[in-house]
Amino acid sequence: MSNKPQRLTLRIAAYTGVALLFAAGAILWFVNSRATAEAENQAVNRAQFIADALLHNELGEADFVRPVTGQRRARLDELFQRAVHTEGMLRMNLIAPNGQITYSTSPALIGSRQPDDEMALEPVLRGSGARDVSEIEQGGRRIKAFETYLPVQPAGGAPIGVFELYQDYDSRITDQARNTLYPVAGFLALALFVLCAALVPILRRVTAAVEIRNEQLVEQATRLEQSLAFAQEAQMETESARSALSEQNKRLVELDRLKDEFLSLVSHELRTPLTSIRGYLDLVLDEEAGTLNPEQRRFLKAVERNSGRLLRLVGDLLFVAQADAGRLTLERAKVDVAALAADCVEAAQPVADQRAIDLQLAAVPVPALVGDRGRLAQVVDNLVSNALKFTPEGGRVEIRTSTIGDYVYLEVEDSGIGIPAAEQSRLFERFFRAAAATERAIPGTGLGLAIVKAIVEAHAGAIEVISAPGKGTTFRVELPLREARTAEAVEEAA
Repeated sequence: MSNKPQRLTLRIAAYTGVALLFAAGAILWFVNSRATAEAENQAVNRAQFIADALLHNELGEADFVRPVTGQRRARLDELFQRAVHTEGMLRMNLIAPNGQITYSTSPALIGSRQPDDEMALEPVLRGSGARDVSEIEQGGRRIKAFETYLPVQPAGGAPIGVFELYQDYDSRITDQARNTLYPVAGFLALALFVLCAALVPILRRVTAAVEIRNEQLVEQATRLEQSLAFAQEAQMETESARSALSEQNKRLVELDRLKDEFLSLVSHELRTPLTSIRGYLDLVLDEEAGTLNPEQRRFLKAVERNSGRLLRLVGDLLFVAQADAGRLTLERAKVDVAALAADCVEAAQPVADQRAIDLQLAAVPVPALVGDRGRLAQVVDNLVSNALKFTPEGGRVEIRTSTIGDYVYLEVEDSGIGIPAAEQSRLFERFFRAAAATERAIPGTGLGLAIVKAIVEAHAGAIEVISAPGKGTTFRVELPLREARTAEAVEEAA
């Protein structure tokens, strides 16, 4: 009996650890990609600075007609050699419009030309820079190099040639990216350790309770089987078996309740380490543990956003558990649904603009109803967020409000991928995700619509969906006005 809870605890802890490691890996990949891109941009800026410092008023069209010789070559050697001996600088070239190298800090390259150079230089000769990563021979070994191509143009004139700079990729790009990545990786490792250390004691307590309950159910099931074996011998034994079966059903209901309590307990207990992680993160961002450079601050901000997303997920799990247990409470007051829709559109507009989606508000004034403004705002936000998530770029999302009789209606219509009829009946189940969402790798937990339905039904309302694959989806929420009008009548009578 004592080994089973331990095995279950270790199994759940292992699954949780793997999931957290995947999340940490994704964050580190993102940080490394952004740090590398930033380091490459700084290398380009460095090349531009060198070009501005060395080439200003120094080069003319004659330097790009044919390979330089004599005194001109000596002058360019004097100009470039000191810069190329700086750490991380490998080679500098001047290239004519036809692709011929007219000068190089590597003398053997002067006068050479590669077949593809002329085509590759076309965008640079039109006035824009270019970059590339390659390998070059340097000191008898192959070195990974970051190439920067910059146009050489007199003040106010057209480009007359190209300045090419090779920088050591490892010392200029890779090392700089690592300097940003390592502190973030250390912080993530500490956060994962704290989270796992907090989770294991919780899992031990819960799995032990589940195991005890499971053994009790097994014992009762065994007794039930024994009772049923003698059911044909006497009516009394039959009634006893029925009673045992009823008790078994009650136990199963109890097990289901225990499962919901387990979900609620885990969600509640996870808030503490997550809050601690965010607290320490705030201290790091406030530079209580030392000064941060801009790259470290930007990537720690990414960690802060992801921990916030995880905290919201825990909140959703806790909300679903409370709703299932009948403990959902509402803070009732008068609510203007049209104003809620307008606030939601304003908040979602940046996401819509980023994805080139036409987000429209067609809300007409509607009577105020009595409800929980925060929860109803959550309904509108979830529906609009879903619509934007499942609508391709260039699509359209519209939010409408109206009044019919004693009901206020809120509609969110999109021109997205749509939902097959066979899946529509399960949309509001917890953790259900449509096949199209899985195939397209659209992120989500499958809790949003379950939360929407719970809130709407808590307001004595109803929600329906109208959709077809490839033709978009419309969610229609119906909320009663009876409570609001009754409250108004009471106020007038007073």
